[in-house]
Amino acid sequence: MMERWGEALAQARSGESKYKILVQAIGADIETGKLPDGLRLPTQRDVSRQLGISVQTVTNAYKELEQHGLIRCEVGRGSFVAKPVTQNVASYMLDRAERSLVDFSTARIIHTPEHDHAWREMCARLATEDDQPWMRDCRPIAGFEYHRSAALEWLSGLGVAASLDNVLITNGTAHAIFIALASLVSPGDVVLAENLTDHGVIGTAQVLGFTLKGLDCDEHGIQPAHFEDMCSNERIRALVCTPNLNNPTVSLMPDSRRRAIARIAERFGVYVIEDDVYGPLLQQRHPPIISHIPELGFHCTSFTKSVLSGLRIGYLTAPRRMALRADSILRVNSWMAAPLLAEVATRWIGDGTAQALIELQLKRLATRHDMVRDALGSYLIGQHPHALSAWLGLPYHWQLDSLLKQLRLRDIAVTSPDPFLVLGTQRPSCLRICIGAEVSDVRAESAIRTIADVFEQYPQVNDFR
Repeated sequence: MMERWGEALAQARSGESKYKILVQAIGADIETGKLPDGLRLPTQRDVSRQLGISVQTVTNAYKELEQHGLIRCEVGRGSFVAKPVTQNVASYMLDRAERSLVDFSTARIIHTPEHDHAWREMCARLATEDDQPWMRDCRPIAGFEYHRSAALEWLSGLGVAASLDNVLITNGTAHAIFIALASLVSPGDVVLAENLTDHGVIGTAQVLGFTLKGLDCDEHGIQPAHFEDMCSNERIRALVCTPNLNNPTVSLMPDSRRRAIARIAERFGVYVIEDDVYGPLLQQRHPPIISHIPELGFHCTSFTKSVLSGLRIGYLTAPRRMALRADSILRVNSWMAAPLLAEVATRWIGDGTAQALIELQLKRLATRHDMVRDALGSYLIGQHPHALSAWLGLPYHWQLDSLLKQLRLRDIAVTSPDPFLVLGTQRPSCLRICIGAEVSDVRAESAIRTIADVFEQYPQVNDFR
């Protein structure tokens, strides 16, 4: 493989950066499949010696490849080819429906006829109105003032004290988290998260070039002692966390731990970016972490996981001193969030539709969680009656990949822990089952019982690896 890299360097024109040429050569080999996913790359010293370039040149090249998500560098183990995170996620969670499949792989609400009725009624109402600023105006970057006023009402119900000056309308929670991180971090900064975290955060680390490190967690979320230890020994820029119904473990952080996390963050000057996309599903809520450290806290929430899947509108609450910077990042990133969807969210907040759809959702979720508990109760590690998923431990006699294969043969898709693993985290023998599959309750229950039946079986001899 190094022969091709050497040839590329030999053809370099005067003044061209050698490390950039090396990045392009290695990147091309990865993209074309000459270097397959998981392949261990030569050490930086070996590349330096064989190509006749400095170790620093190779180091710079490997660092840039890692920032682009093409390789991963593990201390003490070496450097390995890595598929871009978007490719990995697509292989774990289905991008399109398959009619014969019961899709438990995607975290989404349970869609009902009531959702269809509410949406059609709103569309019909909007279509008859002459004055439609949400379709004509594109100047208000942070969002129309009356949209942000509705956001304040919604956020108040989540325990977030905000004002018009520090709330931005975003295209969902993932967009809000991206803006918060882009407002804070520079390439090379260290950001912490749960060791099993949303795959969007992992992808954002590759895009923005910061180093993401995982924190030890238990059934209550992040362990404060490990957070404090990391802050004591490294310069930490930010913590991204999901205290309410973590994805994928469904952990729910108690108030005492939230306060402990806030105290540590305040002592070390670490910003906290709180992913609260599942918060609206909780009827009883602890105060958010950022309520204890408003000058260091970003709060991110939306409607996609509680009201309507396609209502991709969210709210970002930023610390006052960071609000203008977040606003400018939003301007560069997307100019503004989709005002039509913000209009729908605002009206549904005002007339009670949003809350009514959530209450309907809670009933449907509770029914399906009863199915999971009845069939798979002995394997449950993380579950909440209002969560969109459950976290299951595997029987000792099954290996994860073999089990996933057997379920797919039975037209059932679930999610392995792989897309949620922060680099360096040991792969747990667990899987996530998302209960919002767009099938009838009868078919959902049948599929859940099929999963339980497969759990109880022993795999074929040739399934062992």
